Amino acid sequence: IAVPAARASGDRGASRSLITNVAKRFGVIGGIAWVLILVTGNGLMAHRDLKFADLTSTDYGQKILAKLILLLLIGVAVLVHGMWQGPRVRRAEDAGDEAATRKWKMLGGMLDGFMLLATLVALWLATSLIA
Repeated sequence: IAVPAARASGDRGASRSLITNVAKRFGVIGGIAWVLILVTGNGLMAHRDLKFADLTSTDYGQKILAKLILLLLIGVAVLVHGMWQGPRVRRAEDAGDEAATRKWKMLGGMLDGFMLLATLVALWLATSLIA
């Protein structure tokens, strides 16, 4: 939501600054939420008396394992997006390389799409654990 609005302003420097600041704040809040989900997931396992060995032997454990794997993959995708893909977009834009900029932005869009889909599946798995 913030990216198209910032780009529409026309001032490239200001829009970059806004996008960077929004991304950093979102990253901090998202990172805290991600850690809390992992911690509370471990608490849920303890509450249900599940051990890590149970993650493959029960339907409930398999859902938790799938959710855990998705959360870890989302974390990797976030790191790739923020530490690798994002800086390459900026470098390509600064160099005036439109083809590279398009390529890196397309990769960013694919990472965003993966993160959205994986988050929705993780939420669905989370709701299926409530019983």
